[in-house]
Amino acid sequence: MDTLLNFLVLVPLIGAVYGLVWWAKRAESDRSASVGLYLLFGIPGGLLSVAGLALVVNDTSGGWLIMGLGLALVLPLIKPFRALLGRVTPMDASSPIDMMGLGIILAVSVYFGYSLIAAPVQPGDLEPASIGALIVNVITFAALGYFAVGLFVYRSPRQATSRLGLTVPKPTDVLVGLVTVIPAFLLSFIGSLLTVAFQPDVLDSLTETTQDLTSGIQTPIGALVLGASTGIGEELLFRGAIQPRYGIILTSALWALLHTQYQFSFVILGLFGVGILFGLIRKYVGTTAVVIAHAVYNIAVVSLQTLAT
Repeated sequence: MDTLLNFLVLVPLIGAVYGLVWWAKRAESDRSASVGLYLLFGIPGGLLSVAGLALVVNDTSGGWLIMGLGLALVLPLIKPFRALLGRVTPMDASSPIDMMGLGIILAVSVYFGYSLIAAPVQPGDLEPASIGALIVNVITFAALGYFAVGLFVYRSPRQATSRLGLTVPKPTDVLVGLVTVIPAFLLSFIGSLLTVAFQPDVLDSLTETTQDLTSGIQTPIGALVLGASTGIGEELLFRGAIQPRYGIILTSALWALLHTQYQFSFVILGLFGVGILFGLIRKYVGTTAVVIAHAVYNIAVVSLQTLAT
């Protein structure tokens, strides 16, 4: 029942993404839709920026978050700002879809970045992962990825799948995916070593939080479901949908920030490195190879945790 309720809660989010993509696509040729898109992001963005600034001046808790969210929504509306990012990313500064997507990405990054610093996750804060929740996650991430690239708006299912870079696995995909797991572990290990060396006070909390989060899936089936769900879902959205428009660095940063269970630690830096590695594989080999790498990586992580307990 909880799994069904979680899915029903996420349905409006999926619908909102579909609606925003439809609106942004229409804004390419309809001036009224374009003006409406600016108002949709500009009004709340402006209000949040002003309110946040007032809270910061008065040293009120949450002021930086509110102001950051406001700026995240407002800055993408400024074409020179988009043009500046367009010099270092593949995004199109004149595209309403890219403008809308940038606002969402920056707002999500601000929220999770602030949470890592100001309100880090503590042991017991997160519900243990379950197979049902993982299935909901993969459906949600995959749906967001497909609708983000215009499924049923300006792309057919076949075209959307091609845009996401998803193909039938080839021997090369399997080989590259498996080999990629080795440097991915190395990058994660470096992040862990830095945490041990420079942040020993958070180490016990990180270990306990991670154990709590995976306690419900420390079985062979649980490990397989975790690997498949994160490999397919996250990679379709991040490396498949987001990266080709916003580049490897921004996509990797967003992906790393979403891992709030690791708090504001060097582990996040290690994950950022893993994200860049996955991004390079996506760019030069394809999404399918990254799906395999991510899946095998997470299966191995949970398996090692199971053996260690």
